[in-house]
Amino acid sequence: MKRPVYVARVGAITPLGDTWPSTFERLTAGESAVRPVEAFDTQDFPCRVAAWVERQFSHTEDRRLALAECAADEAWDADLADGIEPERVGVFIGAESGRAKVATIVALAQAAGGGQCFDHREFGHRAREWAARIDAAVVSPAAVAAALAARIGAAGPVETVSLACASGSAAIAEGARAIRLGECDVALCGGVGADVDPLMLVGFGKLGALSQRGISRPFDAHRDGFVVGEGAALVVLCAERAWSDTRADPAVALTGIGRSLDAHHLTAPDPDGDGALRAMRAALDDAGDPAIDYVQAHGTSTPLNDAIEARAIGRALGDGGGRAWVSSVKGALGHWIAGAGALGCVCAIEAVRSGVMIPTAHLSEPDRECDVRHVIGAAERAPVAAALVNAFAFGGANCSLVWERA
Repeated sequence: MKRPVYVARVGAITPLGDTWPSTFERLTAGESAVRPVEAFDTQDFPCRVAAWVERQFSHTEDRRLALAECAADEAWDADLADGIEPERVGVFIGAESGRAKVATIVALAQAAGGGQCFDHREFGHRAREWAARIDAAVVSPAAVAAALAARIGAAGPVETVSLACASGSAAIAEGARAIRLGECDVALCGGVGADVDPLMLVGFGKLGALSQRGISRPFDAHRDGFVVGEGAALVVLCAERAWSDTRADPAVALTGIGRSLDAHHLTAPDPDGDGALRAMRAALDDAGDPAIDYVQAHGTSTPLNDAIEARAIGRALGDGGGRAWVSSVKGALGHWIAGAGALGCVCAIEAVRSGVMIPTAHLSEPDRECDVRHVIGAAERAPVAAALVNAFAFGGANCSLVWERA
């Protein structure tokens, strides 16, 4: 028999706030953090806006770790683990490979000859001084989870999930499974994205994935691509309901986990939505097929993905998904890539706790191909007994999670 998994606490740093409560207040009001990029010149970029965190971190070159530490400091309460052996505390983080600062990358390229060919001798002669300036942690996906484990004194299972846009949700799934299997009793899990930089904006722009209008509007008839965002969202899961945050009423449990692979294309989703549908159905089956009141959708604001997901939601929930409210936080906070699914989970947990479902920012004219019950303009307030969260990634990896009132 699998052990239950409860939510103890959550934490987040976003472009709208340094904590989850401050962020949630502004999301509820329908605010958006998408604005022109100021950290570097975007004059010739295909998309010149992003949802970026104003706070600067001078102590580290690894922005992923700095953001994750902020979220962890909010989510983690040392009293929670009082009396629990460090070996029973795990850390599971969704994080993609880090990158050195662009100036460092350029300097290394110049040291290699700066031309079409890699000059090994020149690089060996000139690069040593530059290589010494690169923190090895910056280019390692595993560095964030390891650093957070050390920060909270966890000595149990530590895992990094690098699964593109499904990383954060998949990391939460892995943390929940570790608790279910008895490998640990408490797990700090979630995801972080720090991709508002020239390399990522140009890369996603070349793929044609970014909005040329600079507006993230999931499910809207005029959507034309996503907007890059950054931030970190973490959840502390635990095996005992009594450990749940006493300030949170009602308690929330993670009851359903569903994973699948499209096996279709590196960047395009299965046009029939089969992989997304299988992930949702697997999560619902795992949870005992509860009636879903709210869906925090993947909803990237790309023409193909949103339509496919909306149809899959209708098929998964039955009756076209008509009774469940659906929204996507990416309209307000952009696409966090590795942190996206974790942010969606925090939104869903809040919906179950408070009965407040955030609106999809910038959605004003729903596409008829996205025929679901949208949250538009203002937050919806109604009891939410169960919520479904979707995260679908490049490469076709899908992860769906069900959160319920315990």
